[in-house]
This record gives sequence, structure tokens and C-alpha cells, in this order.
Amino acid sequence: MKKIFLSIALLSNMMFTACEDMLDVEQKATSSTANFYKTDADAESALTAMYATYIGEIGATEGIWNAYIMGLNYSADDVFAAGGNIDDHADFRRLNEFRYDPSYAPISTLYNHIYKAIYSANLIIHYFGETADTPVKKQAVAEAKVMRAWAHMLAAQVYYQPPLIDHLITDEKPVNAESQKAIFDWCVKECEEALSDLPERKGKNDQEGAWVVTQGFARFVAGKSALFAGDNAKVISVMKPLVESQNYDLVPGERFRDLFHVEGDGCEEKIFEFNYVTNTAAAGGTEGWRGGNNRGRWMVANVLNWRGDDIKGGGTSPLICSTGGWGGGSINHEFAHKMLANDGDSYRRKATFLTSDEFFYDEKLCGWKSDATCTTRADKEFDENRGITNTYGSFSRSDVMEVKMMMHPNDADLSAGDNCNNTNLCIARLGEAYLIYAEACLSSQPDEAKKYINKIQQRAGSATVSATVDLEVLQNEKQYELWFEGCRWFDIVRWGIAKQCYDKVLDNVPYQTDEYWTSGGSKPHKLVYDIRHPYAEANITLKFVEGKNEYWPLPQNIIEINDQIHQVRGWAN
Repeated sequence: MKKIFLSIALLSNMMFTACEDMLDVEQKATSSTANFYKTDADAESALTAMYATYIGEIGATEGIWNAYIMGLNYSADDVFAAGGNIDDHADFRRLNEFRYDPSYAPISTLYNHIYKAIYSANLIIHYFGETADTPVKKQAVAEAKVMRAWAHMLAAQVYYQPPLIDHLITDEKPVNAESQKAIFDWCVKECEEALSDLPERKGKNDQEGAWVVTQGFARFVAGKSALFAGDNAKVISVMKPLVESQNYDLVPGERFRDLFHVEGDGCEEKIFEFNYVTNTAAAGGTEGWRGGNNRGRWMVANVLNWRGDDIKGGGTSPLICSTGGWGGGSINHEFAHKMLANDGDSYRRKATFLTSDEFFYDEKLCGWKSDATCTTRADKEFDENRGITNTYGSFSRSDVMEVKMMMHPNDADLSAGDNCNNTNLCIARLGEAYLIYAEACLSSQPDEAKKYINKIQQRAGSATVSATVDLEVLQNEKQYELWFEGCRWFDIVRWGIAKQCYDKVLDNVPYQTDEYWTSGGSKPHKLVYDIRHPYAEANITLKFVEGKNEYWPLPQNIIEINDQIHQVRGWAN
């Protein structure tokens, strides 16, 4: 994975060609295919290029946002797009509000990225799949099959009946998949077939074993795909060796926070992640989006950090902040209060969001520059150099402050800029694997389900450790554990509760104020909020349409160039 710099400039440029047919991309190479796909060295080189493509397509930025990170999480019911107001960052906030159609840019952007990544895997499978006669070549094909399966699994979670591209496209046109289940079942089969040619991770301290495809990741993709296919027995059989493996472990509770920051890169809980290593020279330096920092989520840090305009002293006055922010990705207040009641003063809760008291007064969890002179609680309570100064109300923010996906100072790669988050992008971790496995066990092996749910709760340091478990306990625990990790949208659709979840939150927007600033300095710093309905006031109706909004539509530009693909479900009309 350290060798992936050779093609990143090309990949960065390709990212922005959203209207191109991404299934018909001319191969770029220094030698013909007839001469290249021959040796073990060729297989390793092709595999390196495939990983570079996945990092560039899935993990890189679109200027100020990322289609994978924002698209998946902004479509959940427990996240507010936030920002400055209802018009701020409209390109991706409309995902949060169901104000999109098939022509909407983020929908086609993620689709294009997924299928360009699949193309890079298909190159390896096509040219080595039938002739792999050495362990190196066989392993390269197996890794490509798992990555291709992961991308198809993602496509089927986001879109309904997207194409299943199981070979290198030449002249034919892709068609809609037979069904969602057909895609997920195929993903399971691909991963199971790849297992025998894949290595195991070499123990809990094997960092590089989290940066390439291993048997563990193959089992994760197969198990998650089987869950979405409704095959609990397959989930259990394929994932049991993973959850019992000695090559992985949950990090202890005091390190839960590290899972989302550079300190946790390649740790014992990571099953697979995109390994970011900034190479500014490869893409022409560090200037803006033309620089090599695309792979470090440049400016996504600004989106997800707190709203600097609303904070006294700007975005870096709280010491937890690495750079000034725009306040996106805010945590839903109702979910936060529910988690606080469940978790209490847990490691997990404090790594997910801070209470008002922690935000203003806890120097370890937040800290302010003025702490150097404000040495007592009384000093801090009436400190004019901290707090939320927006007395009208900070949009989509409440009496808590999310911290889970904020870019902390250690995350910054200063060679590319103070807003370039160099934390690896986690695709699979053991905490999620435990919950997938536990859900599959609920009906047939309840004691086994309880065992793994309790492991999650105990590691979290939660105030609640369940004596009995059922689907509701599992659903809640998964939300607490995996907030803003790209799971919630897919889960509430799969559980059939999407409409009731979205109906509770649409146009019920919190506006946050600080009592110190609203009282003119007569009250101590304290976060409060009130609920408003800004969309109704602007004559904008937000509505989740059942049978339609569970999935994104297939991109209009793809349908226009391919008459064999059509819209399905509620998008067909």
C-alpha cells in the first residue's frame, strides 16, 4: 500500500469526469495488455493500481466534500447536514432533506466512483483470473474479487437494482441487476471463493494486515452481504471464524476515541481501511484541489468541524479543533439525548459528542485557549473569550457538540495543509462485525447474540449492559456504536422503519445558543436550543416518500447513454 503513488495524478483527474460513461474507460498503461499481465511482478503492480483507484475513487474529495462519507451519513436520520442555514452547502445537504432527483450531482458522482473502482478490479480478474498459476497471481485475483464484491455490496445498498458487472465490459451495455438479493448473494459467493487464496492477518499488531484484503475482510464482506440478503445462517457460518479470530480485538474503552483518528490507524480492531499516505509531489504540489491532498480528505475537515463563525475566537479557539470549520455533520439532538441516557459518562459517548458542561469546562475533552488564564470554574463560566456568539441561533445544533469525526490537531497533515485529514478511512472494524453477527444470531442463538452485544456495551463503558437482548436492543446498540460510520441509512431501510425515523426529524431543526452571550454576560456559559421549522417558513416541503426514498435513483446521465438501464420502484415515474 505504500507504493500506490505512481498513478494518483491520473486518478485524481479522472475523479471529476462525472458525465463520462465510467464503464467504458480507456486503459492507461505503459505497455500493451498482451505484454503486461504476465508475471508475479505484473500482478503486484496491477494490484497496487487497483488499491490506488479505490482510495482515489472512494476515499478522495470532491473539492469540499466526499461522496462516500457525506452521501452515506447525510442520508441518515440521526445526522443534520447543518452548516450556516438551509442554503449552505446545498450540493450535498439535499440528501439530508430528500430534495434530490436523478440528475442530482452527488448521486451520479458516487455511482461513477463505485463503477470505476469495479473496473480496476475487473482488469486483474480478467487478465489473471483464468491463467493465475502462482500463489502471487492467485492472491491478486482473490483480493480483486473481494474488493469488487465490496463495491457491488455498496452499490446495492445505495441504489436499487444497479448493474452487476462481473466481467470486463467490452461492447455490451450493462443492465439492471435481477434483484437486490441476487447482488448480495453473488457478493457472498465471490468472497467465499476467494478465501482459500487470501492470507490471514498476522496478529493484532499487524498494521499492514488492515490495509490490504485478508481472509478477515472477505468474511466481513460476505457476512454483511448475507445479512442484507436475509440469510442469517450464512452470516453466522461465514463470520464466526472472524469474530473468534485471535488476529483482531476490540480496542479497550479508553482508546475508543482513537478508532476515528490517526492514533488508531491499523490498530487491532481494524479489519480493513484505506491507508492514507500523502504524496504532494505526485499530483503537482499542495495547492488546493490540484494537490496530492485529495487522498487525505482535504476540506472535509472544514465541513465536519464545528461552525467557526459562531464560536468566539474562531474555529480553533477550542483546542480540540484542528482548523476552522463550517459546522456540517451535526448530531441529531433526540438521538444524542437517548445515547446520553443509555451510555452516561461512557468512553463511547464522550468520543461521540460532548455535553454543554464538557464543551465549556473540560480542558481534557475540549479545552479553550483562554484556559491558560481562566484557572477556576468561576473564571470559565463568565469568560468572554469562549462560547457560541451567534445569538440568533447556530443552525441545526443543540445542547451537545459532536466530536467523533472532527479533525483533531494530530490528524492534520501539515505538509498538505492544516485542513487535510490524514486519518485512514475505516471500511470495516470488529465492532461492526460483532453487531452483524449478533443480529444474525438473535432468533436462533440468543445467548450468542447477547454475548457479543454485551462485549460492545462493556467495551464502551456504557451505563447500560443488557441482561436480555432483542432486535430493539440490537438496533439501539448499533446506532450508539456506529454513529456517522455509514451504516444507519442502510439499516433503517433494511429493518423497514425508515419512514417513521425520517418523519420524526424532517424540518424539526434545533437552533443553538449560549446563555452567556444571549444574556449579555449575566449568565454562565451554557448551551441551550429551541426547535424551529425553517423549511416550512420558506415554503419548502420536506417529505420522505415510502417506496422511493429508501434508495437513491440511478443517475440520469447513465440512463441517457444506456437504453438498457431503467429506473425502478418509485423513481420509475
